[in-house]
Amino acid sequence: MGLGGIDTGIVVLYLVGMLAIGWIVSRRIGSFEDWFLAGRRMTTPVLVCTLVSTYYGLDVTFGTSETAFYEGVAAFFAYSAPFYVAYLAMAMLVAPRLRRLPVASLPEAMGHFYGRPARVAGALASFVYSAPILGVWGMGLVGHVAFGWDVALGAALGAAFALVYTVLGGLWAAALTDTVQFVIMCVSVAIAAAIVLIRFGPPEAVAANLEPTMLEPFGQLGLGEILVFAGAALTPLVEPAFYQRTFAARSTSNVVKALLIGIVLWIAYDWLVVYLGLTGQALVASGDLPASVDGKTSLLHVIGHVLPVGLVGLFYAGCLAAAMSTIDSYTMIAAGNLVYDAWPALGGKPLSDRTMLRASRAFTVVTLGISLWLALSYDRVRDAWIFMATLLLSTALVPMMMALFRRSRPSRRGGQLAAVVGLVSASLLFGAFFAFGVFDAEEETLTLQVHLGSFSHVVEREETLLVTAPLSLVAYAVGALLDRRRREVA
Repeated sequence: MGLGGIDTGIVVLYLVGMLAIGWIVSRRIGSFEDWFLAGRRMTTPVLVCTLVSTYYGLDVTFGTSETAFYEGVAAFFAYSAPFYVAYLAMAMLVAPRLRRLPVASLPEAMGHFYGRPARVAGALASFVYSAPILGVWGMGLVGHVAFGWDVALGAALGAAFALVYTVLGGLWAAALTDTVQFVIMCVSVAIAAAIVLIRFGPPEAVAANLEPTMLEPFGQLGLGEILVFAGAALTPLVEPAFYQRTFAARSTSNVVKALLIGIVLWIAYDWLVVYLGLTGQALVASGDLPASVDGKTSLLHVIGHVLPVGLVGLFYAGCLAAAMSTIDSYTMIAAGNLVYDAWPALGGKPLSDRTMLRASRAFTVVTLGISLWLALSYDRVRDAWIFMATLLLSTALVPMMMALFRRSRPSRRGGQLAAVVGLVSASLLFGAFFAFGVFDAEEETLTLQVHLGSFSHVVEREETLLVTAPLSLVAYAVGALLDRRRREVA
């Protein structure tokens, strides 16, 4: 399925416009704070656009539609819905507490409470999570379906394009382009869903010839999968992009209002994408789409099947918008993690503001190079997302929640142990799955057979979080106990 001349022209026009915005904004960047935090001057309307479009890139667009293609409406109720609770908690509980801290990033907040080891662990986890693996992967997929390019070529070209205007304009450029991207993304998805609704009817009609479980809230998902999705939904509580926007906002009320408005928009967007993913499965079952269409590309094929010329180009521009909004913001955060957080935490000499700005821009190249390599290592969006979310949650969730919500002073040693143990255990377990895991074709995941005496159990890769998060909590408790005993001895 390739794009015609009109649709291609729309996509090219969008790309040129994004570069123009990056170049114009670059002339206003005079310091690292301007580049990384937009001078701490972001207002509610800009925050709404940048939060919604950044957190809902192609990873959510394609990942949610892919899950709906295979699991039906469970993609909304089991995968998306738990996030709304976390968004609300972020708005009402976490953001106001973060605004009181004299910091500019998630790792710096961890270092503020627990010292250098926690900041280094937080920087590494945040770097992996923020490396725009999913956005780069999505660009490759769009290039493959729209222009017939190899996925690797499309991903490389998309990463290179995003690199240019991210380096130029920083967070202000990201925020302004996110505003444009937000409008394109929401409008294009809404138009596509409206046309599908007119032609094929509501979800009940679309799924009439599919398995009944496709319309059940939890479908065929097992308890383990539901728990993993619920656990992954906690990421907004330690989401690096949310933290960055919180520190960049003009006031606390700006952040709270933006997140509350965002919840409404996220719910609407999720449901539309789930509906389109379900439609893809129905069209494959009816023969209207080729049997070779899978969950990864189903959304693009549905759009090409139902939208007229011109609107297809708008939708592809929306897909690129979704990818760009994620790539620019997360690349900037990941590069900042290395220069702003990891370097001083590892004992590096203090950098001048100008040197920090130049180094951060330079490390965007490194970040996108690593992202490109990792993006091509995963077959499914969900697999990459689970890995990134698990690493971040295992490292940062326990230390940050203890620091923000414990009435007593958080345990310094406990926070350090929780961060390091979470990071190391998650890294080792995922490494074990890659090295020794056996692929289960039915579950479409890697598994490990665990033997403890007479006990034997098969563990799926997605269940890593159910092991590493409790380990992090236990590590915090051990560290807190050691701190208490040291005080008693003293």
